[in-house]
Amino acid sequence: GHEIVAVGSRTHTRAAEFAKLHKIPAPYGSYQEVCADPNVDIVYVASLHPDHFVHAEMALNNGKHVLVEKPMTMKASDAEALYDLGKKLNLFVGEGMWTRFFPAVEWARMHLGDGSAQAPPDDCIGTVRIIQADFCIDGDDVGPYPTDSLYARDLGGGVAWTVGSYVVAAAMMPFGKAPSSIAANGIVPDDANVGELAVGMTLTFEPSITDTSDDQRSKDSNGSPPAGRSIASGLIGYLAESCEETLYAGKSGRIKILGPAHCPTSATLTRKVGGRTNGATGEGFGDGATASASGVTTVEFPLPPSTPEIEESGGIRMPNSMGFIYEAEAARRLIAAGQITFPQWTPEESIGCIRTLEAVLGQIKL
Repeated sequence: GHEIVAVGSRTHTRAAEFAKLHKIPAPYGSYQEVCADPNVDIVYVASLHPDHFVHAEMALNNGKHVLVEKPMTMKASDAEALYDLGKKLNLFVGEGMWTRFFPAVEWARMHLGDGSAQAPPDDCIGTVRIIQADFCIDGDDVGPYPTDSLYARDLGGGVAWTVGSYVVAAAMMPFGKAPSSIAANGIVPDDANVGELAVGMTLTFEPSITDTSDDQRSKDSNGSPPAGRSIASGLIGYLAESCEETLYAGKSGRIKILGPAHCPTSATLTRKVGGRTNGATGEGFGDGATASASGVTTVEFPLPPSTPEIEESGGIRMPNSMGFIYEAEAARRLIAAGQITFPQWTPEESIGCIRTLEAVLGQIKL
């Protein structure tokens, strides 16, 4: 098992208040002190976005494993440097893409493509061709505009760095790599101190050179469009709350990760029943094809229960936060096994996601 043994803040007063509330033995008034504590094995870096690199590097240079809140850094080159340093020092380095560790997401991932040891072909949707993902919140639910840190560009505010990683990561999941092309537009305030309020993006992905799926092999034999490239649309914003779902569609069906898709507890798999139905049910669609509810599989994965200690300290404040246990347990197991990165969210994906967000921000002129 593992336990929280120390907490650091910019002031000792704040650290002590937090430590008292959560029964943490050692509060520190600086991050350097946390990194120097011999009782600390791994540091969770959850400071402001622009400070992630410095604090993670500090922890690594003090011999600590690190789990860094997303975005790991605000430059892809800085993320590369952290992963390289971890490799050099044989220390674990991970970006906290906690979504990848939820059972609903792991279930969805097993049913993408054309089958695996975990999910036979008849239970899969084929090569993913279309992805739709959104993560929009009402900024007023978080703090006042434009003074809240949610909006402050110098603190890493703006919707791209706050929630953009989730949507890009969702789009990347079937491919394990960054998109080959990016197109983005957004709503950017005139105030140079305020970050972007909404972004729409279109991402395309090239096929894997090892793709031997049925729809890929048939691309030149049946007159259908080339089956290799795939496209994703993503929407992020502070303007209003969206349903926050992720949809993956292939030739054999579609998978929907139900909201909140960044920390989900449920998903559906809908098998394509023949002809064009687009989700309709009943008879007479697509040359007499029938869509039936029997072709839909729904899965539910209840969250781990809260604990008396958590409830005594004020309880859960953000949706489905008990799901952080999945990521924490994965990091613990990997470190115990001598691994230094997450297979569920690889360094290549982590760096590629940051690079994609850099490109998105460049296109909307930030």
